[in-house]
Amino acid sequence: MENRYRIMARVPQGQGEIPEVVKVKTAPNKVHFCSDPDIEWYKDNVPCRRACPADTRIPEYIDAAARGDYDKAYAINMADNVLPHVLGRVCSHPCENVCRHGFPGMGDPVSICWLKRGGADYKKDAPKLKPAAATGKKAAIVGSGPAGLALAMDLALWGHKVTIYEGMPQAGGMLRYGIPRFRLPEKELNEEIDRIGDLGVAIKTNRWVGKDPTMDGLRKDYDAVVMAAGSMVPAKLNVPGDDAKGIAYGLDFMAGMNNGTINKAAGHVVVLGGGYTAMDCSRTALRLGASKVTVVYRRSRNELKVDEREMRETSMEGVDFQYLLSPIEIKKNANGEVESIVFNRMRLTEPGPDGRRQIVAVPNSIVSMKCNMVIAAISQNPDMTLSGPGFTVNRENFTTNLSKVYAAGDYVSGPRDIITAIGNAHKVARVIDQALTKRGRHGEKITSTVWRQTELGSYTGWKTVKGNVFDLIPRQEMPSLDHAARWDKMSEVDLGYNEEEIFWQGQRCYLCNHNVQIDGKLCILCYNCVDVCPYDCIKMLQQDYVRVRPNGGEPVAENKGFTYMVMDETNCVRCGLCIDACPVPCMGMEKIEVENTFTP
Repeated sequence: MENRYRIMARVPQGQGEIPEVVKVKTAPNKVHFCSDPDIEWYKDNVPCRRACPADTRIPEYIDAAARGDYDKAYAINMADNVLPHVLGRVCSHPCENVCRHGFPGMGDPVSICWLKRGGADYKKDAPKLKPAAATGKKAAIVGSGPAGLALAMDLALWGHKVTIYEGMPQAGGMLRYGIPRFRLPEKELNEEIDRIGDLGVAIKTNRWVGKDPTMDGLRKDYDAVVMAAGSMVPAKLNVPGDDAKGIAYGLDFMAGMNNGTINKAAGHVVVLGGGYTAMDCSRTALRLGASKVTVVYRRSRNELKVDEREMRETSMEGVDFQYLLSPIEIKKNANGEVESIVFNRMRLTEPGPDGRRQIVAVPNSIVSMKCNMVIAAISQNPDMTLSGPGFTVNRENFTTNLSKVYAAGDYVSGPRDIITAIGNAHKVARVIDQALTKRGRHGEKITSTVWRQTELGSYTGWKTVKGNVFDLIPRQEMPSLDHAARWDKMSEVDLGYNEEEIFWQGQRCYLCNHNVQIDGKLCILCYNCVDVCPYDCIKMLQQDYVRVRPNGGEPVAENKGFTYMVMDETNCVRCGLCIDACPVPCMGMEKIEVENTFTP
């Protein structure tokens, strides 16, 4: 994160310390480009929420979970990302990649994903959802994966009559058929699908749109139709021998395991790919009896599309990894079965203008690997036969070339991740709601809460921990099954935090929706707050060293004789020591909550 200097106060000339003393105290010889923050600035200052495609109120639910209010933590997540049980287990958590606690020198990111699960695991009662008054409008959703479920919940809550059409025997899409039960148990998945059904959403399974019903039929019967069928068609290998017996594709293999049609893997299994599906396939193959499993990725270890823990868990279970190998041929035996796979060694080029390194073949460098099965988990595509020939999507407003038809999730973007599909579904749902009602019924509510200095330590206003130690608590790894207990394909490997772990891990959150404020009318420029700050975040600056960005415009020098009290937000941990040290007192901590709203 770049330096984010926020003006906390402009102290008029002659207020507080005499000018000679102020001049000695102020930081010299560096111009600071500072902001008068508006609400968008404050949103940007919560990097985890900004990184979440579903705009989840992360500090709010972590704070609730740490306080033991699991029902509130679950309710926040259900409103924002629809599937807390699911995402607490299998979210790709882009939020953690930008967590301020993970900045250089600040430690490790907060366990944002696992704390989401903690709220879901320990809730006593899920919130009772009540739809708005009926609008008389009907919407059909094609697909019951994450995007389809999020669309259904939104539209049903807003008063529309919703029907989901799902081609498989049960709802859930790739959540049910593409993720192994040892990562996502059916019980928790069913609970969250049932809650959406309780809103009056009809879910019709074994119904393949394009055949029964037809697209024309849906357009005739419904006011809006949404293609949310994901990306379930596997990308083919397109190499000689890819018709051999023993070739499988990632999501097909996982679906077969989850529906019981695939219950055995033997010999050496080679999995091609570097994403979560490849990891799921490799770990599943071991549970189905494979004697050896090797994941082969055409790029380097540093470019795998999974997080470090997933890589570590997969390796610990016994999966081997090979890198910079690209398949060029499948060798078959006399019975047409896979006998080996042939690779060309690859190398990475220097980074291009976009910063990405390409891969090129190393001349005369061929590698052969004997195996009994090959699982290609390299990519997937949307099934465009569902929507008919010539189907196109306007990516700005999610409309299509067919009247009344919209598209959402992976059906628009191609294969992404669950949280991205849900975030996109929220956007599409708002577009549809406005089209159906001819009204803008969505906005946001901003709430401010301020804590002033207290005798017991100001941090007790916004923290529950006893003692200002929350910056020193180490990240706790997720408890998991012992290696010997993992081989039942239905046994969940990750066990979840217990309540004590939820408390302490929740304390690690800096609560970046909180911001130190100074009343400039009372500040005496004593310098105590600057002295006591453990990360040198607070600056007292003369006007010559301040340039102000007015509403994001070009920086200007105000030249009005102010002494500026400025916060460098990059490393502020919200410890409150500055507030405690203020002798006036003129400092406080302000919590700014931004909540999406709906007006019937």
